[in-house]
Amino acid sequence: MNLKDFVTQLFNDVRDVAQIIAPIAAVIGFIGLGIMYMGSSWPLIGDWKRDNPKAANQVVIGLLFVVFAASVTTLITFTGP
Repeated sequence: MNLKDFVTQLFNDVRDVAQIIAPIAAVIGFIGLGIMYMGSSWPLIGDWKRDNPKAANQVVIGLLFVVFAASVTTLITFTGP
């Protein structure tokens, strides 16, 4: 296997793994965001949310990054000459 084939296979493997992990991370993030918003009436979550006012914004930014990364991985294609 020459270097070109190795690099192509490596990037294809990374793309395949990212396409599997990104939707799973997005689902977990959306569930966590929903729990943060809907569970605010529970004392434990309400206290945590009060102590971490920027947490929801950071989760949303993380989800936007995951969606962007998933979109980029679907656009990556490696074709030979």
